[in-house]
Amino acid sequence: MVLSVAIIVIYGVFFITFLGQTGPRDADQFLVFHSLQYWNATMFGLAKQWTPLMCAGLSMAGEPQIPFMSLSMCLSYLLGPYWGLKIAIPIYFSLGWIGAFLYAGLWLKSREQRMLAASLFIGNGFFVCRVAYGHFDLVPFLVLPLILWILHSSTSGASFTVKASPLIGATWGSVTLLTGGLIAMVIDGSPVAIIHLLLWVGVYALALSVWARSWRPTALMVCAVLVAAVLDAGYLWPMVQAQTEFPRLTVDTFTSIISFLWFALLPMRGKVLPANGNGHELSVFIGPVIAYFIWKYRSWITSSMPREMKGPLFVVTAVSLVLGMGSLRLIHIPTWLSPFDLLRSLPGFRSIGVTGRYWGFAVLPLSLCAAGALSRYAEECREGWRTTLCLMAMLALPLGFQLDTLWALWSKSPRYAAVPHQGFFARGPEHIDYVTVGEEHYQGEFISPVRAVSDCYDMDDFQRADIEAGASLVTTADASAPGAVAAVWRARFSSWSSIQLQLDCPLANSGGTACEEANLPTTRFIFQQAYHSLWYAPGCTTAPDPQGHLTLECPQAELRRGLIELRFFNALSKSAAEVSTRAWTGWLVLAFTFSVLAVSRREWARRRFRASPAASGVVP
Repeated sequence: MVLSVAIIVIYGVFFITFLGQTGPRDADQFLVFHSLQYWNATMFGLAKQWTPLMCAGLSMAGEPQIPFMSLSMCLSYLLGPYWGLKIAIPIYFSLGWIGAFLYAGLWLKSREQRMLAASLFIGNGFFVCRVAYGHFDLVPFLVLPLILWILHSSTSGASFTVKASPLIGATWGSVTLLTGGLIAMVIDGSPVAIIHLLLWVGVYALALSVWARSWRPTALMVCAVLVAAVLDAGYLWPMVQAQTEFPRLTVDTFTSIISFLWFALLPMRGKVLPANGNGHELSVFIGPVIAYFIWKYRSWITSSMPREMKGPLFVVTAVSLVLGMGSLRLIHIPTWLSPFDLLRSLPGFRSIGVTGRYWGFAVLPLSLCAAGALSRYAEECREGWRTTLCLMAMLALPLGFQLDTLWALWSKSPRYAAVPHQGFFARGPEHIDYVTVGEEHYQGEFISPVRAVSDCYDMDDFQRADIEAGASLVTTADASAPGAVAAVWRARFSSWSSIQLQLDCPLANSGGTACEEANLPTTRFIFQQAYHSLWYAPGCTTAPDPQGHLTLECPQAELRRGLIELRFFNALSKSAAEVSTRAWTGWLVLAFTFSVLAVSRREWARRRFRASPAASGVVP
């Protein structure tokens, strides 16, 4: 109980102590991503289009880490991006604890055992490092045991009679909708959840269907994913489309299984053994003491755990361990025997850098086995110095790792300062000033709706172009006709996705000639923005220059107008955002309807059972 409660208390103290701080660099990055979508939705609309605030500008719909309708983003729309993240993360840890408590109940019957399993799950080094390093896109992995418990619960519906089929239908509909809504919020803004969490759950559902001899887990998972694909259309559809243009291809790597054992036993965040990633990426730390007890009581664990639970856990753990090793082809194993190499060409899998993150699934079976083994030891142990030493080590190692990791990464992080966004672009076009951050500061300290960071911190794949500090948007305007009169063109952002290019009239050195009367040759403009194929201007052509900048070439007839609107528009993102908003509205209506039907049908079934002759003891 001390270990169970202490893990929760440490997290609670951590969340309160650092309530006003943004965290390390990765945490700052996710705050910026949420801020971008919050400002975009507030000023321009819900659909993700272009943002000029990072690097030389990028497509928000194509950046897979910018959320749209995730749990944290929904809270951000209501409370602002900072408080949206600050509240969402404790919610995910609460869901992780509750889910692990429920899932452990499939095997462990004592409340104290289930509490210990739940606390060990959220207190594992995998999740400690995620929140400590600011890897908030992996924090939603905490919902794993809750989804697995739902899959197991679906198999119990097979005992219903045919007459109770309306109850099964209503319950099935509500569970499918709720699971689909949960998956939609989890994968939104977290592309790693698609290739890790959904893979774990999908393989588990298939294995559970085999062991339980029921099609329900697999059917529930398929239906829930389809629901999530519609609910999260505003994020998912344009993001998948963008992968065809920017696939983020990474090199093949191999990480030995020894690294898994190393970072499970030792409280390390760095790297000693050669591995693709440091300890904070590969850690599933439980400590040598708890690992010893798992090994000591391994026979009891395997014999007492239900087969419907043991089989799927073993299958998914084995798959995760093999995939976490990465490319086995690099150690001269044939490709057809290397699961990761077989999946490598698929979208998402071709972008995986640190394959050891697949080992994160092992956190769940390790936590369950540890809770069972420790409770077994508590029943058998006798008083003495050896027992006291074991118990002290069992407490000190995981709690010490948790405390040290959280404090070391957050204690020196900057404090949050709210960025005002009201009034920008409401009175007309704005200049956006580019600044350089350097290594001493975080980009969240500088970015605002009209201030951008030229050296942004973002490892995803998109068109990059070097730009200079300042607010000058047009760097070059080359006239195609030699000796042409130099015209003064000024460019400003009328919105993040629209550039207004205007000719100053009267022209410089032209004696007051009107724009319509000027002899303007075809001109090629080079902008301080990265090129994207979705930039367009009527009557003109856009193209990249050798450095990746956006260029615009317009004929004389368009130039004489004196005003050119250059726009970025992602039609799929716009339509998908409308699909999501309507789908969520329908989801709320259907979820409420199915829930009411399930409750009423369940009460109806209970009353029929009580009124039946067998239940009343009357022999017909």
